[in-house]
Amino acid sequence: MVNLYLLPNAEEEVIDSYDEDIMVTNRDGKIIKVTHISGKQYGLSAEDLLGQSVYELEKKGVFSPAITPLVQKQKKKVVLVQSKQDGRKVLITGVPLFNENHEVEFVVSYSYEVSELLNLQDYLNEMEGEMSRVKEELETYREKSFNFGGFIAESKSMKQVMKAIKKAAPLKVPIHLQGENGVGKTTLAKLIHQESPWKDGPFIEVNCAAIPEAILAQELTGNLEERSQKMGYFQLAASGTLYLEGVDELSLTSQSILLKAMRSHKSNFRLISSTEADMENLVANNGFREDLFYQLHVLPIQIKPLRERPEDLSEIILKYIEKFCTVYQLDRTLSNDLFHELLHLEWKGNQLEVKNLMERLVTESESTIITKEDLPINYRSNGDSKLDSLEIEGQTLTHILETVEEKVLINAKNHCKTTTEMAKMLGISQPSVVRKLKKYSI
Repeated sequence: MVNLYLLPNAEEEVIDSYDEDIMVTNRDGKIIKVTHISGKQYGLSAEDLLGQSVYELEKKGVFSPAITPLVQKQKKKVVLVQSKQDGRKVLITGVPLFNENHEVEFVVSYSYEVSELLNLQDYLNEMEGEMSRVKEELETYREKSFNFGGFIAESKSMKQVMKAIKKAAPLKVPIHLQGENGVGKTTLAKLIHQESPWKDGPFIEVNCAAIPEAILAQELTGNLEERSQKMGYFQLAASGTLYLEGVDELSLTSQSILLKAMRSHKSNFRLISSTEADMENLVANNGFREDLFYQLHVLPIQIKPLRERPEDLSEIILKYIEKFCTVYQLDRTLSNDLFHELLHLEWKGNQLEVKNLMERLVTESESTIITKEDLPINYRSNGDSKLDSLEIEGQTLTHILETVEEKVLINAKNHCKTTTEMAKMLGISQPSVVRKLKKYSI
C-alpha cells in the first residue's frame, strides 16, 4: 500500500478547501487531483484538467515545461518558471511524494502568476524604500534631539560628543570632560547623569578648587566616628553621580589624597571629572599624577570652544536673544552686520560670555534693531578687522555666511595639498569639501 498521507476515499478532501492552484499527478503524469481554481490560468476548468496527461498538455502548448518529469528525475522539490499559451509566466513548485520503495509515486505542484509575484516584489521594494525613509527621518530626529537640556549641538564635533555621551551614559565607566570655561561641562555632566541608570540617585557636584587641602580627605570620605556623623561626598553620591569639577586645580598633595580615598572607598556611584586644561599635557609636564590620571581618564570627551563651532555659536546667539526678549518683554533683532561681527569674536568665556553679552544687548539697546554701535567698547573691532572688507549692508544673512564660507575654503585650499587635508582642517567630510569647492567654482 502506498503511504501518501492523503485521503483518497474521503468524500471531501482538504485540498478542495484551498484557494490556491494545486494539482496532484501520478507517476505517469496523469492529473488525479486539482483544486477548484486549477486550470483558470491555462484557460481551462478544473474538470477539464482531471485525467489529462501533463505530457499531452505540454505537447499542445498549454504550458511548458511540465514539472512532473523533472521532479521524478531529480527526486526532490523543483521550482521553475513555466510559460503559458498567451505568453505569460507562472512560477511553479513541484514536490515529490514517495512510496515505500522510495520511488516518486505522486507529484504535488502549486503555482503563482509571476505578475502577482512581481506586484508583491514591487510592494516589498516600496515598503523597503518607505522603511529607509523612516530610518532617515528617525536619524534626523535623533540628531535634532541632541539639542535637549538647553544644550545646542548643531556642529559636527558636538554631535560626536552627544553620541559619545549616549553610548557611555548607561555604563559605569569614569568619564572625563575637558574644555574651556563656559563650554558646558557641568551641563553635560548632568545630562550624563540624567541618561544613566543612576538618574534617580543624587547628583553631587564638587568644586575641587574650593576645598582646602587640609580638610579634603574628610570632605571626600566623611567622619562617621564623631558625634556629628559627618558624611563625605562619597557617601552622599551613593547610587548616584559624583562630579569632580576642576580636578586640575588640585595640588599634587590633594591629588594623592583623592587617589587614596578612591582606592579605599568602595565605589557605588558613577564618577565624572572635568578639567579646563588637557590632562595628558598636565601629566607630561608633571602637573598631574599619572596614576590618578588613569583612574579618571577612562573615557575622555573633549568639548571644543564656541569659536571653533560656528554652527553652534550662531544658534546660541539667536537662542539667547529670543530668551531675553521674552524675559524682558522687548522686541529686539540683531542687524546683519552685528550678527556677522558676533560670529567672529573670540568668546573666551564661551556660552557664559555669550549669555552675558546678549542680555546686555537686549536690555541696553534703545531701538528695535541692535547694531554694532550697541556693542560695549571692549567688544568693538579696531577697524583693521577682516570683516570690514565684507559688504554687509543690504545683504541677507545667507549671502553673508556663503561669502565667509567661500573665503574660508579659499584659505584652506591655499594651505592644503589635497581635499582630504582640507576636510581634516575644516572638520568636515572630504565629499563635503569637494561639493563646496564645486559650488563656489574654486
